[in-house]
Formats: sequence, structure tokens, C-alpha cells
Amino acid sequence: MHQHTLADYIQLIDSFLRGEISALEFERVYLQMYQEDPTIRPEPEYNILDGLFFGVDAFCADPGLRSSDDIDEEQLRAEARTALGRLRALSTGTQG
Repeated sequence: MHQHTLADYIQLIDSFLRGEISALEFERVYLQMYQEDPTIRPEPEYNILDGLFFGVDAFCADPGLRSSDDIDEEQLRAEARTALGRLRALSTGTQG
């Protein structure tokens, strides 16, 4: 198990949103990072990371396999963008 800082999550999400890594790579790395991270976080951080975890878990890259409960890459990017904004606000103390 490896502890990850909030900055680690922010960097990963930012890399995905900048197009530096694919949605599939983001999915793989985020799920692994989140599941292996033993860090006990304050509730606001946990809620953001956990919410994104459920979004990433619902991501299905293949339209032929996607069900009504799944999300596509565009929806995943929207969820990641929202989470990133909230995490940055938390990390700078400007949440609102």
C-alpha cells in the first residue's frame, strides 16, 4: 500500500484532462491508486475522491459494451474536471 498526497491525485487528473494520458490509462491508474491508498482523509477530500472513483468505475470505453449505467469518455472528463476544481479549491483553502 502506498499513501498518495492530494497533489498526486491532482497531477493525475490534470494529466488526463490535458490529454497527456488516455481515458483508459487514467482509469487504470486512478482505480489502482485509489484502491491501494490507505490514507484516512478529511471528509471533503474523501467525498471528492470517492465520487470520482465511482465515475471512473462507471467508465466504459467501448460504446458496444456501454450500458445505461455506464459513462463515456466525455462524461468521464466532465466528472474529472469537476473533481479537479473541487480538489484545487480544497488544496488552496478556497472551497465555497
